[in-house]
Amino acid sequence: MGRPPHPQEPDFDINWPQFLREILDASGQVHSHNDTCYKKTPFSMNSLNPEDRDRLCRFNYPADLVLESFMDENGKILLIRDNERVVGYNPTISGSFQCNTDLKFVGSGLFGFAVSLYMTLYAAKSDLSSAVIMSALAAATKALEKCGPLSDAEERCRKLLLKTLNQISARRELSGQQVACALLGIGNHVTNARFAVFHWSKLLSWISITEFPVYTKRTQDLVYVFSSSSHANRY
Repeated sequence: MGRPPHPQEPDFDINWPQFLREILDASGQVHSHNDTCYKKTPFSMNSLNPEDRDRLCRFNYPADLVLESFMDENGKILLIRDNERVVGYNPTISGSFQCNTDLKFVGSGLFGFAVSLYMTLYAAKSDLSSAVIMSALAAATKALEKCGPLSDAEERCRKLLLKTLNQISARRELSGQQVACALLGIGNHVTNARFAVFHWSKLLSWISITEFPVYTKRTQDLVYVFSSSSHANRY
């Protein structure tokens, strides 16, 4: 596509939108249905009419239009969307790299959890399932134990298999916390520090008992832990 227009050019505000639009069109940033959209369905794309193609697309395109960015009642942030088929992108990144991108906006804690889980599974996956490897090593270790008294060489082999099994478990699997630290650039370290338990539900109830009511474990009835007078006096 060539070099992007320079921001200091007098006609940059005119050339940049047109340049970006050409990038989006040429790189396939505008979603069009293909067989991959229906990979996990019993249907082929050719057997579906246009309405069913839109309804069954596993990438959820066309997406819902959003007139302006806002936060819904659940605290989720929804960004403005004026085109139902354009895949999420960042203008600066798309214009600089001139390629297809799939940018996801993390607008809620639930979506952030899903991203962390996805990165965990993606980073920990291998060609051969770790569960299969550990099952095979565990079976070999148990088989040696059932053979009765073991010679020194056999005992060393059994311990080697056991150590290998433990190392696979320790080194191969990643936790959600590890992935989150990597994404945030925090880094991992070993510590003997003790952390206090923080009861979020009690704090939220102290802030607003009407917005964050407390439920007892013995009954499902709503229990107000503060009287209305004490609740008002906190302020």
